Amino acid sequence: MRRFVASVLLYCFLISQSFASQNNLNRNNSNYTVNSTSEFIFESYPNQELISIRLLGAVKNAGLYHIPSNMKLTTLLALAGGTNSDANLENIMIGNDQNKMKDINLEETLKNAKDDYTLVSNDIVLIKNKSPWISNDSFRVFSVISVVLTSILTAIVIKDRYKK
Repeated sequence: MRRFVASVLLYCFLISQSFASQNNLNRNNSNYTVNSTSEFIFESYPNQELISIRLLGAVKNAGLYHIPSNMKLTTLLALAGGTNSDANLENIMIGNDQNKMKDINLEETLKNAKDDYTLVSNDIVLIKNKSPWISNDSFRVFSVISVVLTSILTAIVIKDRYKK
């Protein structure tokens, strides 16, 4: 019986360590990765002045874009292939060295086209992912607790069966 309880505890420890190592791997990988081909140049006519924009987050093709000056945010998102299905369109953050960060609600912008943001040189556009209902950390804690409780209950049932 002691060997069984020791093996159950060892199993619970190994499961919790695997969850911890997965958590560390997920922390090392950024939520806002850039594709391998991450620089895009858009010219509508030769010798056109281009500005640099960094587009990050929940878009199909994130990266550095060289686009004509006075381009709108919605046009840039269309050039990038659109947003991902889990993109938070209500809180798009735009900022650069010259001004403070600006929050834009893209859903409201799409309803009223005249409110579309005009991009300026060196803007950084960040489109965050929607927050899940249950975070990954909470899910891991619930999983580890359920494994431990199941193991303890199994040990109790086996102990009761041996007594009979």
